[in-house]
Amino acid sequence: MIEYKKLNQAQNETHLIAQLSEKQEEEKNIPAEENTPFSLALYDNDFYIGGITANKWMNETHISLLAINKEYRGKGYGTELLKKAEDFASASGTKLITINTQDYQAKTFYEQYGYQVFGQLKDTPFIGTTKYFLVKRI
Repeated sequence: MIEYKKLNQAQNETHLIAQLSEKQEEEKNIPAEENTPFSLALYDNDFYIGGITANKWMNETHISLLAINKEYRGKGYGTELLKKAEDFASASGTKLITINTQDYQAKTFYEQYGYQVFGQLKDTPFIGTTKYFLVKRI
């Protein structure tokens, strides 16, 4: 009997990734590799001021999150975190880095470091804003 069941997201993703990896190997004859996470936090003494997270998988590193506390912006910390993620990507053999951002966030910041918009979605994640998808080849 076929039935729908709720399943913990992490468990479900493990099963889905296994199935997708099997299909990739069958179709492309390229075995999937493990995701390699990157996470770096920045502190001023014990005060958390920001950080960056990314994931490297196959030929891509995707920067998931990058944020700096507003009192610490404009001092180069975001640039340093971005460069450290790029160093991680390069050292792990990645050929491109992707990131997405909102129109009210850091699009121009990423563009000044060589990231280019390859797509956008208007009214996402809410009406009146645009999500941008950027890439940098390294």
